[in-house]
Amino acid sequence: MSLRMRINLIITTLIVLFTLVTAHIIVSDMRRSIREEMEAGGKITLQLLAGVLDVAHQATDDEQANEVLTSFLQNLGRVRAHDIKLFADDDTLLYQSPPSVYKAGRHAPRWFYHMVSPQLQEMSLQTGEGRVIVTPDDTRAVLDAWDDLLQLLWLLAGLLVMANLAVFLLVGRSLKPTRKILAGLSQMQRGQFHTRLPPFTLHEFDAIGRTFNGMADALEKSHAENQRLALVAQQSSDAIIIHDLYGNISFWNPAAERLFGYPAEEIVGRSATLLTPPGAELEVEANLTAIRDRRMIENLETRRLAYDGAQIDVLLSAAPLVDPASDRVIGEIVSMRDITAQKRAQQVEADLEQNRRLTRLIQTRLEEERRSIARELHDELGQCVTAIRTFGAAIANRTRNDMPDVHRSAQTIVQVGGHLYDVVHGIIRQLRPSALDNLGLREALEELSDTWRERYPEIAVHMELEGDLDNLGETVNITVYRLVQECVTNVVRHAAARHADIRVSRIDDRLEVSVRDDGKGLGERNAVDSARFGLMGMRERVEGLNGMFSIEGRPGEGVIVSASIPLHPVAATV
Repeated sequence: MSLRMRINLIITTLIVLFTLVTAHIIVSDMRRSIREEMEAGGKITLQLLAGVLDVAHQATDDEQANEVLTSFLQNLGRVRAHDIKLFADDDTLLYQSPPSVYKAGRHAPRWFYHMVSPQLQEMSLQTGEGRVIVTPDDTRAVLDAWDDLLQLLWLLAGLLVMANLAVFLLVGRSLKPTRKILAGLSQMQRGQFHTRLPPFTLHEFDAIGRTFNGMADALEKSHAENQRLALVAQQSSDAIIIHDLYGNISFWNPAAERLFGYPAEEIVGRSATLLTPPGAELEVEANLTAIRDRRMIENLETRRLAYDGAQIDVLLSAAPLVDPASDRVIGEIVSMRDITAQKRAQQVEADLEQNRRLTRLIQTRLEEERRSIARELHDELGQCVTAIRTFGAAIANRTRNDMPDVHRSAQTIVQVGGHLYDVVHGIIRQLRPSALDNLGLREALEELSDTWRERYPEIAVHMELEGDLDNLGETVNITVYRLVQECVTNVVRHAAARHADIRVSRIDDRLEVSVRDDGKGLGERNAVDSARFGLMGMRERVEGLNGMFSIEGRPGEGVIVSASIPLHPVAATV
């Protein structure tokens, strides 16, 4: 039932109750009024008749008194509310009041008559030769009361109709905003959270409208936030899983499908123990205990089982899922990221670091062996060659005049010894440049440059040394020297270049090395060979010091070899 009908029903009920109470009061008052009217009328009638009889008895005898009374009654006619009958001594009816003509033919309903009729007794008066019977007749008074009551009832009925009509129209007009409110609620139910209600004239509905709009704002923001969270969960690259405290999975995002291989429709509702590898049960139980205690689990490196049984390295984070109504922990929100590639990269990095250390150790040992060989060549072979040259020169001097053949042979020995001496010293410089040990990197590089210019004058070798190149440490010094040496060797042997630019500069805590030529560039075969031999050695040396090595070159455009070496204690020592 609508509110309008309820209000009309309430008003109708109130008016009907008011009518019934009013009717009861009026009926009671009518009954009392009719009784008082009938009693008063009866008394007046008896007093009138008694007065007429007294006058008649004084003027005549008893028989004539009846005649006088009859004549009086006939002239009197009918008394309104009483029937008068005159009887002789033998009960002969001498007179009876004529019927009332007041509202003749009409009568009040019997039930109403019994309701308001006072039930009065007949009254009698002795006349000497007879008696007068006065019978109260309240039918006309009851009929008047009925007519008055009908007028009141019609008036109340009209009031009821008018009140209901007025209330119906007024309530309908007043409740007109409810249509807009209901329409707004329907739109909200369909998810149209942008719906807003206009201002209303009535204060109550305007308050409802403002409250509705405030609720719509909150719902719209909450819905937008939930959509963003759902979008994040759906598009997240991390596997997001929600399960209760018993391990039953209730949410499984696409990233979890990709990571573990289980479709959402297959695993939702099942236990998360499907993902637990053998031996990890205690870890999972400890995680659940932490979640029950409202503690977070962050960046735990562990393993989980995929659909095919493979174990996946994951980085796990978890948080308790709390019911906002009861403030109880009802589950766990788990985020897992595949770190298999990261773990592999870490292992590769560890292996690479180990290889770098091994390379540095090998290079150090190699340089030590080169130094030792250079020292042996200088100390032993160099002295022997010097002795041979000395002995040859002495023989040549002694046999110059007497033994020409021996003299020529001795001269040959001296020449071969000199050449051997130069070769030995060239080998020593290749093995270990003495300038690097005695003077430093700058002087060693300048000596190397001069040597190449002297040997290969057709190639213009230009060198720039910038910054403080002292106290760089033996490892850095030998690395830079070997790098430049290998690059210039490749230029001479393979590049067919006319110019070679060498640049070594110290910038803050880094040493930058660059060797550029204008030769034929890197062909496919040369690039492969260089990568397998010379370039591989240079790269290993530089990366062994945590540096960066690069080579650029196209056919016909020359080659640029660059290296950037950090200068710190680790790089300066082995």
